[in-house]
Order: sequence, then structure tokens, then C-alpha cells
Amino acid sequence: MNNVGNVIKVHTDGSMSIGTDTNPIDYNLAVGGKVIAEAVRVELEIDWADYVFTPNYKMLSLNNLEKYIDKNGHLPNIPNANTVKDEGIDLGVMQTKQMEKIEELTLYIIELHKEVENLKEQFNLLNDK
Repeated sequence: MNNVGNVIKVHTDGSMSIGTDTNPIDYNLAVGGKVIAEAVRVELEIDWADYVFTPNYKMLSLNNLEKYIDKNGHLPNIPNANTVKDEGIDLGVMQTKQMEKIEELTLYIIELHKEVENLKEQFNLLNDK
């Protein structure tokens, strides 16, 4: 192992640690402290959340979503706070899950907008009589 001022370590397996002595198995870089960058690129091996817009995607009704949140204290398909605290998060996976929720929200808004427009139309028909 090469030590550079006991701050940067290059391990015999080719992995590197900065500001820490440890490097978890299956990781190439460990940083003990904060990281700042102008950009970070994550290339996913999983599907992006556009599956939400496919005809066979099943969203919970708003009533069932509310029941799920009341029971579990978090959104479906999103880890709870204890899991995040204990296991951390994979940024690429979490970004996909967040996009899934944004796309679901968009569909809920479209559905609610249609209901509002329908109610306006019904109200106007009643007032025209």
C-alpha cells in the first residue's frame, strides 16, 4: 500500500481511500469526509422511470396512497429513514425512484385537472339552465 502523507492510500487491489484507512469491499474509492465537485455523472444499469408512462404501470389511487403513507410513514418504493440511516442510498437508484415519484405526481395532477375541468363543465351546464 502506498501512503501519501497518511491522507491518500492506494491499496494493493487498485482501490483508493482518501481521508480514511478503510475501503469497503467492492468499492474502488472511499472518502472519509465531504466531497465537492462541479459535476457528477451516474450511468445507470437499471431502467429509467419512464415505465411510469406505460399502459401497464399500476399507480395507487390517491386514497390508497394516503393509506399507505399513514401506515408506513413514507412513499411506496422509497426506503424509510431507518433504512437510509443504516444502509445509505445509491444515488443513481434514488434518483430513478425520485423521478418515478415526479412522473406519478404529474399523472395525478393531470387526472385531477381533468376532474376539475369536468366539474367546471357540469357547473356551467347547471347554471345555464
